Amino acid sequence: MCTGGLADPLRGEPELPAHLTQRWSHPEPPGLAAFLADTQVRVKGYADDRTAAAVWEAP
Repeated sequence: MCTGGLADPLRGEPELPAHLTQRWSHPEPPGLAAFLADTQVRVKGYADDRTAAAVWEAP
């Protein structure tokens, strides 16, 4: 789940979902710091606040 600050660039910039898919498709979920850094990645033209929550299945 995320706010428009992350949803808008996800819809408008194909590189962003591809980047996050690569970062989050490993067998282990990212650590908190990596997750926060990934959600704050800069996308030109999108400067809105971002809030995101994610759930990974426990191994």
